[in-house]
Amino acid sequence: MSDAYIKKNGLLYSPDLKTVLGVDDTSSDFTGRVPFGAHYIDDEVFSDCPYESISLPDSLKSLGNALFSNSLKLQKVKLPSSITELSPYLFSGCQALVKVNMPTNLSEFPEGLFYGCSALQDIPFRAGLTKLPENVFAGCTSLKSLVVPGTVKEIQSTAVANCTALESLVLPSSIEYIAEDAFAGCTSLHNIRIDGESNLFFVNKEDGCLYKHAGSGDSLVVKAYGVQKQSVSFFKDTVDDEPIEESEDDEDEEDDFFSAEIGASDAELEIVDMEKEVSNMSDENNLDSMLADIMGEEKARNSVEVDVGVSEQESAVLSETMEVMADSSVNSNTGAVTTDELEKLFSKNESDEMSTQKTEEEVKDPNALDSKTKILTDSVELSKVLTFEPTGNTPEDSDLFVIAEKTVTGADGNPAFSKKLLSCCDTFAKIHDFKRVILLAGLPLDNEEFMQFYFHYINKRNVILACEAASPSQLSDYGKTICEQSRISLDPAELKEQRESATQKTHTLIKLVIRDKYE
Repeated sequence: MSDAYIKKNGLLYSPDLKTVLGVDDTSSDFTGRVPFGAHYIDDEVFSDCPYESISLPDSLKSLGNALFSNSLKLQKVKLPSSITELSPYLFSGCQALVKVNMPTNLSEFPEGLFYGCSALQDIPFRAGLTKLPENVFAGCTSLKSLVVPGTVKEIQSTAVANCTALESLVLPSSIEYIAEDAFAGCTSLHNIRIDGESNLFFVNKEDGCLYKHAGSGDSLVVKAYGVQKQSVSFFKDTVDDEPIEESEDDEDEEDDFFSAEIGASDAELEIVDMEKEVSNMSDENNLDSMLADIMGEEKARNSVEVDVGVSEQESAVLSETMEVMADSSVNSNTGAVTTDELEKLFSKNESDEMSTQKTEEEVKDPNALDSKTKILTDSVELSKVLTFEPTGNTPEDSDLFVIAEKTVTGADGNPAFSKKLLSCCDTFAKIHDFKRVILLAGLPLDNEEFMQFYFHYINKRNVILACEAASPSQLSDYGKTICEQSRISLDPAELKEQRESATQKTHTLIKLVIRDKYE
């Protein structure tokens, strides 16, 4: 067999060096990065491997079956952007896998792609997927929420079976087929939603289960567990599009969360759209009333308790007058990079993607933007970075990202973030001891490379969407995409929990939707 392969770079190659046949266990040269040049990697080459990270070159044209199967230490994989098809059970049994950089031009997921990947929390979907095949996510026991892309029309048998931590499921209205056992064993699933109107499926409001319309009677397709009827009156299930009636009293006491009431003086209240009377509530009650206008919780103010978990120090912070930072830090929308430049910023640069070391600039200046945050600020139409000097202990993630759906026209005639939004950011920073708030507007959602980068980078960061919508059902397509890609749940219970967390310093990530009227 010695004539059948060549040893090079710690790997075993075919004589023409076009095929990787295996790993040379007599050498320590291979560190997880396959050099450029090979066209194919044989079946199970990295099966049960000891590596934590593997990067494959763009010279590859196809991959063998079960290539990484049962590699218990494997955490990160970069697949080549050059391939258009993946082999079945590619990552099956990779129990430590948490991140995969997927090819750009991938139209289908194969059977069992992530079978048994028990640490995987985020599915790296690609545009154009039309079906979820058998066992594709089965046994992904760390998966808590799943938003099925709008292009998917078919979910096959046991596709998402035994995902025991799965709590929330959002299906596209275009879905045509779901196997009865597609979600078998998902015993934590309690929130099922259809994004839009479906002629084939519906969610029963009484039991929360997904049913299919049938001539002989409605049939159960996906079971929901432990569902309780929701009492949040401002949240609309997408199945029911009847308009929500508001009383005159509700209209009179409407306080959007971005009003200058947050930490503003009485004089400022009169200036910033305050036609309504300012109540004499305590700071705590006033704050809770304003937070109640966060998506889906408008009526919550009617049952406010005095103690909402805000300390005296935090209340004092909220009662101070907040000064908006100088407009000089606002980037002009002419700074947005082109599509070609974007492609150079993201997964094309392997070393940047797989490395976590700080740059020399970051070491010299602790407030300098890291390379990935810089990618975000350079890629959008408008960005602004607010810096703070925390008075308490900073959280593990000391940055807050705020995505503004719209901007206003500044005094200089250029796009700017509203004063209400900036004041709100100041409040959040002081409550949670954030070092920075990064505001972004005009994300290039049509750029797949950018969205893949954004999804992986932002999903474990503090992020807020500031939008115009008054309820989840009124969210724009832009807003829905930002929520989906940022892992912002629109579930009423989770929105309520996030609203409460926003009033006090916690160790919980902020994933929130708030309303800005852009006045």
